[in-house]
Amino acid sequence: MNDTPEMNETPAMIGSEQILELNKVLNRYAAGIKRTHNRIISSERWWQLRNAAEEGKETEDGWRSVSGWLHNVLTSKHADMIEAFPEPNILPREVADVGEAQMLSSIIPCILEQNQFEDTYNECMWQKVKYGTGIYKIVWDASKLGGLGDIAIESVNPLNLYWEPSVKDIQKSRYIFHTELVDKDVLRAIYPQLEDKLKNPTFVSSKFLQDEEQQNEDKATVIDVYYHKTVDGVNTVQYIKYVGDEVLFATENDPAYAERGWYDHGLYPFVFDPLFITEGTPTGFGYIDVGKDSQAYI
Repeated sequence: MNDTPEMNETPAMIGSEQILELNKVLNRYAAGIKRTHNRIISSERWWQLRNAAEEGKETEDGWRSVSGWLHNVLTSKHADMIEAFPEPNILPREVADVGEAQMLSSIIPCILEQNQFEDTYNECMWQKVKYGTGIYKIVWDASKLGGLGDIAIESVNPLNLYWEPSVKDIQKSRYIFHTELVDKDVLRAIYPQLEDKLKNPTFVSSKFLQDEEQQNEDKATVIDVYYHKTVDGVNTVQYIKYVGDEVLFATENDPAYAERGWYDHGLYPFVFDPLFITEGTPTGFGYIDVGKDSQAYI
């Protein structure tokens, strides 16, 4: 729910018509990366030692394996990654940068500590060994530090993220969609204009198969959209937050952001960290993809 300032009053360029077109793009992206999401869901089942159902899709003799060999492989690889936890080491590009490099060497560890980055890194490394890709989201959270705002770093559920199929570099995707189920009463409290406008989710992301069943009747899907737009010859990243066909915020509707974009660096706030590189996609494949056949033979 972060990453949203107050919108200034201005004629809207982004409205319900644009949201309908974005929903078409989102559904097209979802169909294009469906196999990736299905592979991730399957890998989670193998990780939970629920691989009987997964093996049933591939074998005809009804044989099932019960060994935890593959599970132990993943815990060992994850331990190696935690042992190799990265530490900032900011070096100057030239002599004039020495002072700035020293300053950043003091600031960045504080930012990481405030964001509990070790926990985020731990979550992303589990994603990396299981599914082949850890995904970070780095945004500006205006609610931090008593309203002063600060950087927020978090891991992203890969099933909630949608990008242009067959794009290798995530920054080259025409759009990026990030979805989140939010309680309707929470949304009404933040956005009073949504009263009597929240219906059942029109788009629901794929979910991991879990013992606990989530009920969505009292929730709505909030969608964050990031996209590139050239303004006066400069590449900018624009941002829209919407639910249903109601626009909650759009940079193109706000004079403070319409020309400069959401971030001055002009990049999407998502970082993909693949394990084994796969051509034609920003995601990789993990140890489960490599070892599940060996697990089935054990």
